[in-house]
Amino acid sequence: MDEMTEVREFILARRQATLAVCSGDEPFTAMTSYVVEPRLTGLLIQLSDLSPHKHMLLANPKCSLLIAEGDDGRAEVMSLARVTLQGIAAKIEKAGEDYAQAKARFLARLPASAIMFSLPDFDLFRIRPTGGRFIGGFGRAFAFTAEQLIEAADS
Repeated sequence: MDEMTEVREFILARRQATLAVCSGDEPFTAMTSYVVEPRLTGLLIQLSDLSPHKHMLLANPKCSLLIAEGDDGRAEVMSLARVTLQGIAAKIEKAGEDYAQAKARFLARLPASAIMFSLPDFDLFRIRPTGGRFIGGFGRAFAFTAEQLIEAADS
């Protein structure tokens, strides 16, 4: 399996990430679920008005997602595989076909999230990757572009 296929499969196999945002010069992280859009052109996340990271993203859409292999108890925790995606987030407006398609995609992958769609303060955001870095363990790390991520999805 080539490197980018490995990255693609790693992202697709998971549904939880750490979202990193910034407010002024202060970093902030939060756990979030995510759903991958076709060809890995975007990742969908759902955020509430009660979450500070939603307001931070609206003020500064630059963000990153850390998607990590679950801790399996191995002796060296830093050998766990992980991918960091840098990206730009945008709120998806609730009126329109784009929102309907994103909502359907989100619910197909995470059906327990249905209740949040009935609450008015929850919104969907699309994070469009601009690049990233994969670490598959010690000595196995590489950076990649958004284009390489999309090309891997096309192959």
